Amino acid sequence: MRQTLFYNRYTKAVESEDIPLGILMSLACKTTIGKLTTAALLKRKIFALILGAWASRSRSRARIDPFIEKFRLKRDSFEKKSEEFVSFNDFFYRKLKPSARPIAPQLNVIVSPADGRHLAYNDMENFSPFFIKGESISVEELIVDKHVAHKFTNGSILISRLCPTDYHRFHFPVSCVPAKTFLIKGQYKSVHPTAMAGRMETFLKNKRMSTVLHTETCGDILMVEIGAMGIGTIRQTFSPGKSALKGDEKGYFEIGGSTVILIFENGRIKFSEDILEKTSGGIETYILMGDEIATF
Repeated sequence: MRQTLFYNRYTKAVESEDIPLGILMSLACKTTIGKLTTAALLKRKIFALILGAWASRSRSRARIDPFIEKFRLKRDSFEKKSEEFVSFNDFFYRKLKPSARPIAPQLNVIVSPADGRHLAYNDMENFSPFFIKGESISVEELIVDKHVAHKFTNGSILISRLCPTDYHRFHFPVSCVPAKTFLIKGQYKSVHPTAMAGRMETFLKNKRMSTVLHTETCGDILMVEIGAMGIGTIRQTFSPGKSALKGDEKGYFEIGGSTVILIFENGRIKFSEDILEKTSGGIETYILMGDEIATF
């Protein structure tokens, strides 16, 4: 299935995504019965509440080690040992050792805000071929704030998709002074390409939080965290109005899949060539938090 392939920057190869609930998602999005039943459940808050309640119970710890082994996660990168997690959710939004995600030190480098699969567009008016031709995101619709949105007209956009096996904390892509975060209530639809079927409207319907990052180097940046299947909570851990360094933690997602979007003012930055090249071919690029995604 083409939508589940991605380019791995580190192995320099196209790989197939192996995600939990993959079969369920395929059924939910590809079959008539699935669309009428499972898909209806997955997009509702009740699913997030049920999944969150299970994942927060101590007995869910029994699933941690099998999950680590099945998806070949690197135990030595965790800040805590697997037996120290109090629940699966505690493991899901685990912290990593600083050495596990070094931050690109160059002053003119903007880093990935999260582990995940990334798409980059110099002009957010043009999203093909990955999404349906002619579709675009209205910044005003995305953040429901026309006064902030006008600054990012025709801006550059990075879409970072996290799957359930990824590290689920998100970080500042550049040194900045972050403003207050605003919550936009919404649904809990999957952001996996199979479920989205190339439609951008999912980003405009899901629960999300937006923050403007004020920088001295590349203008203002709009950072939006979007919840998805199973995400009941998006946690912010930063202090509004307080200076933050590139790579500092901004917050984390609780259990599920999710997306982080960065929107830059027009003409302020230049995305890395490998991301642009793969995006133009309709494929995401796998990059870890702290690695270069653009320069200014």
